[in-house]
Amino acid sequence: MATLDLSDVSVILGGETVVQSVSAHLEAGKLYVVVGPNGAGKTTLLKAMASLLRLDGGKVTLNGEDVVAMPPMRRAAHMAYLPQERSIAWDLPSVDVAALGCPHLTPELARQKAFSELQALGLQEVSDRGVFGLSGGQRARVLLARVLVSSADIYLLDEPLIALDPAWQRHVLIRLRERADEGKTVVLSLHDLHLAAQFADEILLMHRGQLVRKAGPEIVFSAKYLSEVFNLKGELNDVAGQRILRLESMPLL
Repeated sequence: MATLDLSDVSVILGGETVVQSVSAHLEAGKLYVVVGPNGAGKTTLLKAMASLLRLDGGKVTLNGEDVVAMPPMRRAAHMAYLPQERSIAWDLPSVDVAALGCPHLTPELARQKAFSELQALGLQEVSDRGVFGLSGGQRARVLLARVLVSSADIYLLDEPLIALDPAWQRHVLIRLRERADEGKTVVLSLHDLHLAAQFADEILLMHRGQLVRKAGPEIVFSAKYLSEVFNLKGELNDVAGQRILRLESMPLL
């Protein structure tokens, strides 16, 4: 199990402060969803957590250790990251692409574990097919499998539901929920506020590079934040034990 701490994290890109003084404590066994309008800093924040960007202020620690100072191989053993931009350079079989997520295993064991995860994501019939011959949604699931086969303590996923049909979006979130229930720390960004409300233990609400609020969905998706950050009217209700977010548009001008 692992905890991730952000202390006054700031990132400047192209002379602009994209993430400003963000502090947060992320516990093991929880699923966190980062939400916010376009340009709020969600992707940059996740890259900062994964130590993929130079910080212009603050630090990120994993179990109290600065992730920047960790040897890359050890850091990679603790953290699995799925970028929003997903390109695949070689037309490898799907199972071999997924197996790249567990380099610590022998090739045979890695392929076995990868096939099991592909099967869980409905891809067993294309496991030996080259990824270039798959649909966009299938390729997206292969890359998700590459992350999920990892034995990392922390999963960082930037818009993991891109290109997925609604049914697979929910299935993937259920898989990530299972990882959190196993004691992993799961952090992902989403644009779909309805799914964020249903699956998140806590929401990190980003706006203009700042962390406006870190709290449960019932607090973050209050009328105040929906209006101020998203220009939406709405309310979060409990319907048969499920959190259901109802939204209405407000005038944009």
